[in-house]
Amino acid sequence: MFTAYNAILFAVLLISGAGVIFQASLGEDSLAKNPITVKANKSKFDLNTY
Repeated sequence: MFTAYNAILFAVLLISGAGVIFQASLGEDSLAKNPITVKANKSKFDLNTY
């Protein structure tokens, strides 16, 4: 049973979640400005041998 109360709570949750994501993307520490560097190692594990 989906009431008006549930619909309002769901809408508030969606809007606040979108706001948090939008603010995180605009910040100084966003991933667009500071990408995460991953060190690539030569792996001795080969799936073709199994």
